[in-house]
Amino acid sequence: MQIAVVADVHLHDLYGGYGMVEEGSGGLALRTLADTMASTRVFNESHAAFRAVLDDIVRRGIRDVVLLGDYSDDGQVDAVAAVKRLLSDYEDRYGLRFFATFGNHDCYGPAPHHLAKVLTQADGLEPLLVTSDDRAPAPAIVCPGMRGMSTAEAVEAMAPYGVARPASILHWESPHETLEGGAPRHLPTDERLHLDASYLVEPQEGLWLLMLDANVFHKIGDTWQVRADAAWDHVLAERPSLLTWIEDVAERASRLAKTLLAFSHYPALPLALTREGNSVRAASTPDWSKRMPSPESGRRLARAGLRWHFSGHMHVAGRVELEGLVNIAVPSPVAYPGGYVVVTAGAEQIEIEIASLEDVSDFDAAFPAYDVQSGDINSACFAKVLACKTYAEFLRVHLQNLIETKHSPDDWPPELLACLDVPIGRLFREDAGLAGLPVRHSEVMSQPFRQMVEDYYLLRAAGRHALGDIPAERVAFYRDLAKHLSSQERVEIGLSGEVTKFLELFAACTHFDDWLDH
Repeated sequence: MQIAVVADVHLHDLYGGYGMVEEGSGGLALRTLADTMASTRVFNESHAAFRAVLDDIVRRGIRDVVLLGDYSDDGQVDAVAAVKRLLSDYEDRYGLRFFATFGNHDCYGPAPHHLAKVLTQADGLEPLLVTSDDRAPAPAIVCPGMRGMSTAEAVEAMAPYGVARPASILHWESPHETLEGGAPRHLPTDERLHLDASYLVEPQEGLWLLMLDANVFHKIGDTWQVRADAAWDHVLAERPSLLTWIEDVAERASRLAKTLLAFSHYPALPLALTREGNSVRAASTPDWSKRMPSPESGRRLARAGLRWHFSGHMHVAGRVELEGLVNIAVPSPVAYPGGYVVVTAGAEQIEIEIASLEDVSDFDAAFPAYDVQSGDINSACFAKVLACKTYAEFLRVHLQNLIETKHSPDDWPPELLACLDVPIGRLFREDAGLAGLPVRHSEVMSQPFRQMVEDYYLLRAAGRHALGDIPAERVAFYRDLAKHLSSQERVEIGLSGEVTKFLELFAACTHFDDWLDH
């Protein structure tokens, strides 16, 4: 039994016009280079990347595809319509079947949401604001297709993709049907309740896919907002009936000898852990830590019977395990490392393959516009974009720019940032416990500490799949360093406190995908 799992496509409707060009004319409606390089995902490349993923799935002979949410750019009416056109095309031509759940970029709770984006045409000139809000002053373009969907609209739009009972399937159910007082699958009149679009489907004999809607919305003033940070903490607190249903499904799967795989947009476990037993805690930068669920939420899901859970949201690849629950982080096609997951479920084991995107046809469709726009932007990374020959190289340059302009300044205190240009060897010579490393790795020791910080983000995003993008001498050094740090009960070194904390996160990161074992 084999399925493909695709997360965070964030499809931008490249050919939708949005009032800038005639829809269907082949003209491009592009996001700007500045917006692309400032975001944790790329925009204009999403259409080509999604097609490349679907083509690879067809080539492999896989029929069933899970969409892990954030399938659209921001839940815009036109972007979702573009997603559906692509899905229908691959259904009709190749017989693919799609099973979708929702992410935080697909819908906005009980009410729709006005959205606005700066777009240009293929020439990259004269960027204009395109908005769904008809109150916007000129020269903004008002386009109804820019409006973000409500949850009820999203459920209706994606009903053909598993969200509603398929016409022909071995088994399908929702918690509302299965449990007395289960989560409603309709828009409630009480605003304290929220639509739950979870469902269970059996697309292949013996394979159960548990599709979990982990969006929880709350109202701030007049606006509904999704609780995307620590999402599973909110799900378990506000929709306890969902956990009851999960437990019931897991018990039946075991009794009926079904292979049960669970899916939701959000991680069910922190994606990097440190320490053991009851002392286990998330090990990541402050921004990541606030987005992770508590380990206790993972324990509750494990006690309910979940063994395999697949998540998106963070745009990274990897695996983490706690008390029998394995969370597979599925990479996004529009962020480094770029790809999706192939799952092979046998009678005795589950095999996970990260399918990487290297060459993507027409990924550079927006490059002529980028060439025009890059002259107005003072950034060495922006110039590197135009020199990229492969999609994989482009995603790596995109992440490197984020590391320099966003991640490093936001994630680390001044004390650590002050060390970025200090040679690694100078830092480590202060510590007797690491004294042997400079001798064995003199070349690495001469490099600035900022290089190690950049590699931390590459490894955090891709685990062992980043090793090909890091020179062999640094990989060897990191192997030795990780082994040294993992042999300690705690990271006790004679460096500054902030560098010590960084090394603790680095040690946890290197175990994120067990890359030392490969």
